[in-house]
Amino acid sequence: MNRTIKQFKSQNGFTMLEIISVLVIIAIISLVAVIQLRGKSSYDLPSQVEAVKAHLRLAQYRAMSANVAYGINFNSTTTYYLFKGSDSTTAIMFPGESSATVDLAAKKSGLTITSAPQTITFDAYGNPGASTITVTTNGGSITITKNTGFIP
Repeated sequence: MNRTIKQFKSQNGFTMLEIISVLVIIAIISLVAVIQLRGKSSYDLPSQVEAVKAHLRLAQYRAMSANVAYGINFNSTTTYYLFKGSDSTTAIMFPGESSATVDLAAKKSGLTITSAPQTITFDAYGNPGASTITVTTNGGSITITKNTGFIP
């Protein structure tokens, strides 16, 4: 019995299981730290561009379903609003927004409309007009195809 205890006490070092366990724990902690450092800022700009596309599609949809022209007025590099008919000065509230004018600066995404001021109107067929329209932003361009109104 004494010999077994002496042999056990004389062993030095860690077992393979202990080493692997510590490495797995370090890997998990490192992964969480990298994700936290990366943040969400790399997703803000593209997601806000998609929100502007959705607003353009909403204006197009409303024009087609109401048989009345609808459009969006990009009145500055950081604000835009929905309007109905030929009155492009009266803003209509977008669903889910807190005011009739969408303020990109308040959303803190960093998106700016570099082609502003610009007004886009859709007719009852969803057509934006005789020419292809491009809304230029610092997050990429949004193209509205002539005659079809396709917004990719």
